[in-house]
Amino acid sequence: MKFLLEAENLKVLNIKLMKCGGIYNALKIISMAETCGVECMLGSMVESKLSVTAAAHLAGVKKNITRFDLDTITLLARDPVTGGVKNEGPTLILPESPGLG
Repeated sequence: MKFLLEAENLKVLNIKLMKCGGIYNALKIISMAETCGVECMLGSMVESKLSVTAAAHLAGVKKNITRFDLDTITLLARDPVTGGVKNEGPTLILPESPGLG
């Protein structure tokens, strides 16, 4: 990973919580990218609002996360999670209550 980040050809790194092993590993990757001046994007696979809400919270607190693609909750026929993040067009609305869902 460090080799890729230092290669100067990498402009944006797409991170998916489910592929990197969760928030802790994502934070390590984001920190390494920030050290190398690389922007990050948070993406997701077809996931419920639980994991998308976690990713949205993460996107809101790290300055080098400049993009996100977290609209996969709109692809689910039925989401088993109540509460959590809401999609309103291109905008994600985080819940005001504590927690992820």
